[in-house]
Amino acid sequence: MPSSSGPPSGRRPGSPGPSPGSPPGPDALRPSVSWAEALLSFAQRYPGVHLREVIRQLKIPTGTLDYHLYRLSQRGLLETRTVEGRRCVYPSRPTGQGPPIPETDKLILALLRQRVPRALLLHLVYFGPSTAQELADSVGVPSSLLAYYLDRLEALRLLERRGTRPDPRRAFLRNPEQVRNVLLSYPPLKEGVSDRWLNLWEGVRA
Repeated sequence: MPSSSGPPSGRRPGSPGPSPGSPPGPDALRPSVSWAEALLSFAQRYPGVHLREVIRQLKIPTGTLDYHLYRLSQRGLLETRTVEGRRCVYPSRPTGQGPPIPETDKLILALLRQRVPRALLLHLVYFGPSTAQELADSVGVPSSLLAYYLDRLEALRLLERRGTRPDPRRAFLRNPEQVRNVLLSYPPLKEGVSDRWLNLWEGVRA
């Protein structure tokens, strides 16, 4: 379910409060245009990004972020929701696209903004059904952590695991075309030249 930050304190974060007994001045309820525009533009460019990444990329103070999330959500321009324990932000409409982001895309986008789920989904898009060992080698995480993420992705109905003895079980995407379409429709954050999402994105547009 969508969630939003609490209401602002009645003044811009970082600005001095009014003196006791005096009414708020004209700036007290007016948001900082530069922060609001930067936040909205970033969310439109990278929908599904989690708030810690917004803070890291924009260098925006937490209180300022909460303030503008509230104001922009009240205007129907942004929404936040918690996906797998992370609070993510989405624009009502992404940059350069007419319709709102489909609900199923929002879930996939939130997972693609996380390193391990992204690596698992990308591996399965590139290489198809894979064993746990193949995934562990590709992603580079301990088997216990891999099992946790596979369980979560299966619970979210993004992948299934099947197999019959003596063959090992293999994980495969329930709808690989949908995941691929999301990968190609929304840009990745440039987190490293070896990132498969970035390589896929830039390769299609080369």
